[in-house]
Amino acid sequence: MRIIEKNAALVRTLTPAEEDLLRQFAQGTLEGPRLLQANQLLMKIRGAGHWLACDCQASALPVLNVTLNSHTGTVFLKNNPGTAEHAPGCAFIRDEREAASERDDLDAPPAAWLPPDTPLRLIGDFKRASDESGGAGTGSDKREQHRLLSLLLTLIEASGLNLYATHLKKDLTGQFAELRSVASRYPLIERVPASNYLETRLDMKHMMMLKARLRDSRVFGNQRRHGLLLDCVSQVKARKLFNERSEDGFDFQGHHLLWGGSKTPGPLLALAIYSPTTAGSHFYELIHVASVPVLSRGQLFPVYRDEEREPLKMLISLIDWMASKGVKVIMRRPVIGGRVMDELVLSSDQDRVLSVSLTAQPLGPEPDAETFKRFADFKSLDTFRKYVAGFFMRGRE
Repeated sequence: MRIIEKNAALVRTLTPAEEDLLRQFAQGTLEGPRLLQANQLLMKIRGAGHWLACDCQASALPVLNVTLNSHTGTVFLKNNPGTAEHAPGCAFIRDEREAASERDDLDAPPAAWLPPDTPLRLIGDFKRASDESGGAGTGSDKREQHRLLSLLLTLIEASGLNLYATHLKKDLTGQFAELRSVASRYPLIERVPASNYLETRLDMKHMMMLKARLRDSRVFGNQRRHGLLLDCVSQVKARKLFNERSEDGFDFQGHHLLWGGSKTPGPLLALAIYSPTTAGSHFYELIHVASVPVLSRGQLFPVYRDEEREPLKMLISLIDWMASKGVKVIMRRPVIGGRVMDELVLSSDQDRVLSVSLTAQPLGPEPDAETFKRFADFKSLDTFRKYVAGFFMRGRE
């Protein structure tokens, strides 16, 4: 068993004792101090933003992530979709039952990390002319629709937009460059990188540029031509995308897929499919849209609810201040791997890890641990700031 980066780079191999501990954890046989020890190891892996790769297969590595169930406050190991299957009899072959029960409660499939180098299948082909339902093509399978949200979250996580650290921060141009770079590793269709048909600005000029490339392309063959538009927008309302460059907004024909399941005021990072609505048509429209709230137009850090924005800005300012004192703190928001995403993980040099929630109301039972704090339990923003500063700075100055 190995600890790996999300780009599959090796961090280190687990010791035999650590591997035995996690094997017993997966089998549900741990109790007392041994269970606490396993949880601490898994939280450290999660806090660093790493994954686990299982050695049970000789040809390919099954990959697992450490997921926090915010309803029960427990961590569990979850197999990443799209990666290799475990060998028969492997202790890590199944996900925890609580993860499955959470998925059963959802009408749509949960957002999942999409493996690179696998065609995205974001939209179905047009229906045949003989099909009574017509050829609009916007009634795609729910799984295809939902893959658009999975792609947006995968782009956010793989490009590091869900991570903030003073020494890693980029301006808006740099953030979109990272998104385009990640998109180049995902084929829109077989052997065609999504970045070839991606525009990172939503306006008529860039829509016409994308339309021209799609119309003149020969790579789609008999498949439905489609591209992607990615931009920071002000709001999504009544099947319209609004940004600062258009008062009238841009219509879309399909579904709006929301991270977290409820609408949050903008700014939002939005990803839309751009395609003809009928077979043989040269009229292109926005079809489905997925969106994730972000901190600001200049900082595309994902925000779970609008109420988080003020304390998040404080945390970013505090992280910058601590960096000026020589203490590097990384703040990470996991966006894939669980149903509730109000958790932020702050870590410093891998020796101090603090999980915080900035939402006013609990979204489920919380972990009874000194390393989990809720902003709502503090008297003021300044009190919360002093606690976080003390947690990381104490004993270092």
